[in-house]
Amino acid sequence: MTTGAPGEVPDVRYRELLDTAPDAMVVVGTDGTIAFVNVQTEKLFGYPRSEIVGRSLDLLVPERFRGGHKHHVDRFLAHPVTRPMGSGLDLFGRRKDGTDFPIEVSLSPVHTEQGFWVSASIRDVTERKRIEEELRATHAIAEAASAAKSEFLSSMSHELRTPLNAILGFAQLLQRDKKEPLSLRHRERVDQILKGGEHLLRLIDDILDLSRIEAGSVAISTEPVATAEVLREAVETLEPMAARAGIRLQLGPVPEAAATVKADRTRFAQIVMNYGSNAIKYSAGGGEVSVVASARSGGFVRVTVADEGYGIPVEKQDKLFQPFQRAGQETGPIEGTGIGLVITKRLAELMGGRVGFQSTPGTGSEFWVELPVHASAPTVAEGAAETEPRKERLGSQTRRVIVYVEDNPANVVFMRDVLGDFENIELVTAPTAEMGIEIARARVPDVIIMDINLPGMNGLAALQVLRQDERTKRIPVIALTAAASERDRQRGLQAGFYRYLTKPVKVDELVAGLEALVALGA
Repeated sequence: MTTGAPGEVPDVRYRELLDTAPDAMVVVGTDGTIAFVNVQTEKLFGYPRSEIVGRSLDLLVPERFRGGHKHHVDRFLAHPVTRPMGSGLDLFGRRKDGTDFPIEVSLSPVHTEQGFWVSASIRDVTERKRIEEELRATHAIAEAASAAKSEFLSSMSHELRTPLNAILGFAQLLQRDKKEPLSLRHRERVDQILKGGEHLLRLIDDILDLSRIEAGSVAISTEPVATAEVLREAVETLEPMAARAGIRLQLGPVPEAAATVKADRTRFAQIVMNYGSNAIKYSAGGGEVSVVASARSGGFVRVTVADEGYGIPVEKQDKLFQPFQRAGQETGPIEGTGIGLVITKRLAELMGGRVGFQSTPGTGSEFWVELPVHASAPTVAEGAAETEPRKERLGSQTRRVIVYVEDNPANVVFMRDVLGDFENIELVTAPTAEMGIEIARARVPDVIIMDINLPGMNGLAALQVLRQDERTKRIPVIALTAAASERDRQRGLQAGFYRYLTKPVKVDELVAGLEALVALGA
């Protein structure tokens, strides 16, 4: 391999071509001596050509990088192949005034009559690096803001659910009171309290759900799901609501081609339930709501929920699937948050699906969701293993002990009222997890009901302490908490809670869970 002498330019036409290049071009011999530079090199490094040619390439390299630079040069000369710009190396150049700046370099081997040369194309990437750094900083700020928003919403959810638990809980107790039944007038007022509280709870849930979706923190787990099972369960759940509204619910047969979809089962059901509840709310009494599945081209299954209701005004139709848009019912008598359709659309898209609708004012509407079809039969997911209650205590006539760990006095009073009708129940309360653990060790209760957000040790940590103690490890522990997100619920179940109930709790649900554990009233 021969090399041209320093300053001996390889080829006149080649030199002219390099001089017109937009990047700085440096031609170097195998000994590292600069043989030629173009005009852009003079501008970029601040040297006149006469001060560069014949000098070592180290002149243009910051001193702290020269050792590593020699290694890169030797490696290239051992295998001289073209190396494009942006090959992953963080490189820097040095100007005449001593300042360093980031560069990208491409290398090309050049064979001429004068010998072998290396042509280096050098680009100043200072501006690009600045923009990248700004983008990283902006992204970090956005992530911090998103995390702060999620934390704020989670905290607000807890703070709102805690008083709602007392409001809705005591209202339910008034409804259930057999010793001193409410008058018709008072029952109607309690019904309004429950209706308003439940609407507020739905609004809290919807806002949190939408926030989690927008933050990308909603976990979607797709699997083969039986379409007919989800639709049947949704219709059965909606039937009491439809009956109260005087609406007939119809579920059409599911064709074989639409038997299985690839979806998150919980989110699929959530979409159908949202469509169904909207159809019932916006239908006139005596109408019909139908739920129909069909196979579509392109490998999709469409589920359509149709009603014979008011329809949507034409001028409002382009605003659907946007937050807080309720098709002209924003100030009407029909309750709603204006968020459900937005959540539906984004959940469908997360599962690889899509949504749509058609509506005729005065005649009715059809809302549909399309999800990818799954060719094979669905698998039946097995239920999560649960802590086995102590069977020797169930069915016994002995007195039952329940420990309730809760720091909110109103919730403690509520729990005393819930269990006050059961003569064989002794309720022992503790305001902290530490006290609850000590009581559990001393009394060995039949059940522990545990709040999660407690002063000091939280409920999750308390559960682990109970599980590690031979005296308490088999006691069923029910979580009763305002930490109501799906992530919180999954974390609680994985931690080992027998049940995970969220505030505001439904009294019937709580009592049924306790009856299953300690055979209340037996």
